[in-house]
Amino acid sequence: MGTLDELLGSGQRQKEYRDFVNRYEQGHPSEGYSDQEVLKRYGEVSHAVPPDQYTRAAQEALGKLSPEERAAFVRMLQDRAAVRGVTLSREVQPEPKELGQILANLHQKPGQLRDMLGGGDVQSRGQAPESSQIGAMLASPMAKAVLAGIAAMVVKRVVGR
Repeated sequence: MGTLDELLGSGQRQKEYRDFVNRYEQGHPSEGYSDQEVLKRYGEVSHAVPPDQYTRAAQEALGKLSPEERAAFVRMLQDRAAVRGVTLSREVQPEPKELGQILANLHQKPGQLRDMLGGGDVQSRGQAPESSQIGAMLASPMAKAVLAGIAAMVVKRVVGR
């Protein structure tokens, strides 16, 4: 986790990330930060960990959602995948373990999961994909909760060591 250690190494950065994790753990996982902050934090840490650690972080984040929220997230994920021509590996069940693995598989292609969870269709807004990555709004509160949760769980594991 050298890259992540470097990112979180300075006192100020570590404090900012601890604050982010604290906000994630207080209240509902989709509240307490802007879409832009979630996308930024997720982008900074999500590719800095090995796939197995990403998968565990995704499973933990999904476990904080209610079964109904996970079911709504699965429906949104399936719809967004279909619109983008992405084939999900199998019928998606709203269980944290299985859904976390599917998110990890989608995450293997850099930007794919983040772009799928971004709100709106990039082409219909007339923007190039690169220009919308950080400025995009997330597709739903559940998308925000999942990406925030993954980032928070990754950081919590590193800072907590």
